[in-house]
Amino acid sequence: MTYTYFAQAIVQIETQAIIRYELLLRMWDEAHQQWRLPDTFEISVQEQTRLIVEALKALKIKRVGINLTPKQFHDPAVAAGLVAFVQQTPELQTLTVELTDAPTMEEMLSVGAQLHAAGIRIAIDDVGSDVTDYDLVEQLLPHLDIMKFALQNMRALGQMDNVEAVIAKWRDLAARYHVEFTFEGVETPEDLQLAGRSGVSEVQGYYFNKPALPATFCKE
Repeated sequence: MTYTYFAQAIVQIETQAIIRYELLLRMWDEAHQQWRLPDTFEISVQEQTRLIVEALKALKIKRVGINLTPKQFHDPAVAAGLVAFVQQTPELQTLTVELTDAPTMEEMLSVGAQLHAAGIRIAIDDVGSDVTDYDLVEQLLPHLDIMKFALQNMRALGQMDNVEAVIAKWRDLAARYHVEFTFEGVETPEDLQLAGRSGVSEVQGYYFNKPALPATFCKE
């Protein structure tokens, strides 16, 4: 299979300046001659790092994040490979790994500590929707760097009636532990206004750009 990373910007809400990129895995569909979501995200760490290098060649801002499945986060070879990659790639300013499933505390204290020792940041994604265990996330927060709230998931679940209170709950939790809070799923001017009212500083979503090949991404 032929894989690549698409890039999507995370921006500062007031200036809309790009802070970093989330790199999203895609595979080439030969039959339809287009990139699409892969059949599996379980690619090797060697493939992941090769794809990061290719993305960095096209991106002026060398701060990127990749998603790890639970299996990848559990795998000692993945952590070791990412640590070695960061140490051998001086042009990379920061690497963040995003987790859509909350790890156990044991995993965070072992794998998380190994990643942090190399300067790799850890984000927990989809809080408020896919990741619903508030108490577990709170226990993990001293060992996390970023919390991401996915507005698009709340919309898909039909849970928008009380969304401002839900955002405030997770935003305040992040602030209590001095963890960055990213508001993702901004698709309309109204979503951006909601983010502004909610006092968030980092936003991401189709309102700014859709994921695209880094080489043809957008004006930076």
